[in-house]
Amino acid sequence: MNDDARSEDSATTGGTPLLSSVELVSGYLPEVNILNGCNVHVDRGELVGIIGPNGAGKSTLIKTMFGLVPVSSGQVLLEDRDITGRAAHLLVADGLGYVPQNNNVFPSLTISENMEMGMYVRPKEFESRFRAVAELFPLLADRRAQRAGSLSGGERQVVAMGRALMTDPMVLFLDEPSAGLSPLMQDVVFEAVSKINDSGVSILMVEQNARQCLDISDRAYVLDQGRDAYTGTGEELASDPKVIELYLGTLARIDD
Repeated sequence: MNDDARSEDSATTGGTPLLSSVELVSGYLPEVNILNGCNVHVDRGELVGIIGPNGAGKSTLIKTMFGLVPVSSGQVLLEDRDITGRAAHLLVADGLGYVPQNNNVFPSLTISENMEMGMYVRPKEFESRFRAVAELFPLLADRRAQRAGSLSGGERQVVAMGRALMTDPMVLFLDEPSAGLSPLMQDVVFEAVSKINDSGVSILMVEQNARQCLDISDRAYVLDQGRDAYTGTGEELASDPKVIELYLGTLARIDD
């Protein structure tokens, strides 16, 4: 994104973003950067999508913001507070939640036990939080004694998202929630994501299914080579000729 576009993007926030990355540089190995000055933000109540080609740094972005990848330079801000490099378990207490792409449920545990794992720091609040999350996803209460390993892929994603919601986060990071699912189950997951956002939780979602991601996103970013290359509303990006030409023709087949 050029400086003019970045300034215009910042001007649309109407104040301090709830969560933002500022010129974020990070990677898994010393001196090997995946992100190269990435700027994104999430306003309160927003659903923000992250799309882009293979290797663009999409998953690395949210892992870095959630304290799972070392930061070389730049900042992660929670409103005006610098949370750069803060440990993930402390970020959960700060109001952030994270659902990884893989291995995101405990298959040998029941749905109820998976939910309990989400409340290990506040076990006394389990029942009240479980009721609140189950209002969004009745499946969790209706089948709470069923082992997560016996669920469909889409149902497992609902359990994973439900567990992350147990701590009542302000912001939820989602890493490729539709990956590996059938088109029908993808629809289930995207509906669940929209429900979570409608309940008041801000969401930053990395997604391989670019078109469906843009359909439900308030705003979105296209990442390329570790930078925010384009940004706009979901509708704007979905109809942008350059984005369509460079990205949307192949993104449905790409996994970061």
